[in-house]
Amino acid sequence: MRQMLAAVLRGPNDLVVEPIPMLPPDEGELMCRVRACGICGSDLRYLAGENPWAMHTLGYEKPNPPNMVLGHEVAGMVDAGTGETAAALLAFRTCGECKECERGESQLCRHTAHLGHGAGWDDREYNPGGMAEFMPIWKENVYELPSSISFAEATFLDGLGVAIHAVRRSGIRPGDRLALLGAGPVGMLLAQAAAVDGAAAFAAVDLYDAALECARELGASLVLDGRGGSAAEIMSEIRHWSGDRGCDAVFDTTGLIDVQKAALSLLAPGGTLMLMAGAAEGLELHPGLMAGERTVTTSSNNLPEDFARGVELLASGEIRVAPMITHEFDLADAPRAFEVAAEKHETGAIKVILRP
Repeated sequence: MRQMLAAVLRGPNDLVVEPIPMLPPDEGELMCRVRACGICGSDLRYLAGENPWAMHTLGYEKPNPPNMVLGHEVAGMVDAGTGETAAALLAFRTCGECKECERGESQLCRHTAHLGHGAGWDDREYNPGGMAEFMPIWKENVYELPSSISFAEATFLDGLGVAIHAVRRSGIRPGDRLALLGAGPVGMLLAQAAAVDGAAAFAAVDLYDAALECARELGASLVLDGRGGSAAEIMSEIRHWSGDRGCDAVFDTTGLIDVQKAALSLLAPGGTLMLMAGAAEGLELHPGLMAGERTVTTSSNNLPEDFARGVELLASGEIRVAPMITHEFDLADAPRAFEVAAEKHETGAIKVILRP
């Protein structure tokens, strides 16, 4: 049987690059020759032994399967029978039959098969993902890549779909002000997607220099170094920037309880606190902070139309991602690439990309 090189997660903190069987695509699938795959924050959590997909979508911890090939931020070449075409790949497929799917809320489908997340592939020896030379993909999940989008830039489309979905759920309106607590890739995609929907300005907070500088380059009106004070003090500065009204939307990508507690005081009347990394363990919602139709919620995954919209916005230049690409590695160097991504305070990493 033909072999291919892949980054395989055998267990917590046990990532190896090795040859594995290259199975032919099943009916309804095509084979993608991977050209670029991004390392996401969720990939780092899988490496640590967590299962963020199950926690965020299903609401509980689920053991990871053995032999996971990580990677869901994927772009490459796909041949549908008329020659190879550059493509961006929507890395998940929902069942289409459950109540959530019937209601048009397929992002909540509990039967989702998700490439690189180890969800829905229990019958395979290796759970497929994008950190490999080749990856199977459903035919309907292949999106032709405009020439204006590079393979490296296309790896942001998964996160951009997530950002577009979350911004839509937050109810952003023209003229709104928002705060990004965590200025990594998802945070900067959220800010830009909100600007497309009319948001007037955003404040960004992070703890390391590379992210803060990137936030400035991508248009932040206020950039705050979280190392310069407590969470409560940082929120006070943002509230002053907002004219003491508060922010119409606050997106937390940190998942830290002290940040989330302080963020509640930052909401304007009718504002939304979007917990992108889920609610921190022990978070309490005090009734007084919820007055004035303030909302605290989460956002899970995205819809196919969000992904398609992301392709349009990236192709048009309304969304910029090049400033976030800091490191690229060969697939064979995946363990080192993960170290660079995990040690971002020392390495200055924002988005690390693997190239098979």
